[in-house]
Amino acid sequence: MNEFLLIAQTVANDGGNWLTDNWLVSILIKGGWYIMFPLFFFSIIVFGILIERLYKYFTIPSDEKASRTLNEIEDNINTHGDIEKVTELLKSKNGILPYIFLNVIKRYKFLVVEKRPILDMRNELLETADESGREYLEEFLPVINTISSVATLLGLLGTIIGMISSFDEIAKGGKGDPAVVAGGISIALLTTAAGLIVAIPAVLSFSFLKRRLEKIAGRLEPISNHFINYILRDLARMSTYKAMLMTAYRDGVLNSDEEKFLKDKRIELNISDAEYEKLAAELKKSYGIKVDIKWEDK
Repeated sequence: MNEFLLIAQTVANDGGNWLTDNWLVSILIKGGWYIMFPLFFFSIIVFGILIERLYKYFTIPSDEKASRTLNEIEDNINTHGDIEKVTELLKSKNGILPYIFLNVIKRYKFLVVEKRPILDMRNELLETADESGREYLEEFLPVINTISSVATLLGLLGTIIGMISSFDEIAKGGKGDPAVVAGGISIALLTTAAGLIVAIPAVLSFSFLKRRLEKIAGRLEPISNHFINYILRDLARMSTYKAMLMTAYRDGVLNSDEEKFLKDKRIELNISDAEYEKLAAELKKSYGIKVDIKWEDK
């Protein structure tokens, strides 16, 4: 701090001002603060987003780390057999994989309530995984894309305002000094240059990040597929049928259509007699629901 004050005092004693004599500040003021300062602010935003996105992209888990995460999830499913336990495990982790998997589980629960067929569930969960991954990777990219367009237009606006001012001076004097007119036009064109200086890196950054995003999304697709397979193969059968039983018995009465639906779903999900008895006992113990479906018509 003392060194900074000493430098400022030395500059002041020499008759200069450390702020106004700064070349960057001089250019910003020369081009018009109402145009140049927003452009300068936009450049900082683009640079910040680029660094943040690069950090996110380069910290995407490798195939080995993703496999370890999937193995941990599979062990959790085999140990507890409960979707809520898997959710708790994922909430304790950070990164793109937990983000995708939690969105898949959220969608899975909704599809269970809707009583969707397993094939429909699989297709929707795959779509949810892809959308979630892209949502995570595309965060802030629309901001860069918008800045690339706005910066160019803002620079052009500054040039138009500057040209109007230059020609207005000519109109007031009848005829203008060519040196003065040229100086005014030079200052006016400065905003266009500044706009392009901000817009060009923004366009390049957006293009680079978009290509990187597509590569990462393609690499994450099989990982998401594995997770969905775990859910549907090892967990969804029992959890789905349990949720369907609870929904059908929510009013304590089972009509003929609901009974037929539950019978068909048991065949579709390949629920064995032992698994069915286990579910019935669990529902009676935990929720007081007595399952009494007549299976002789099955």
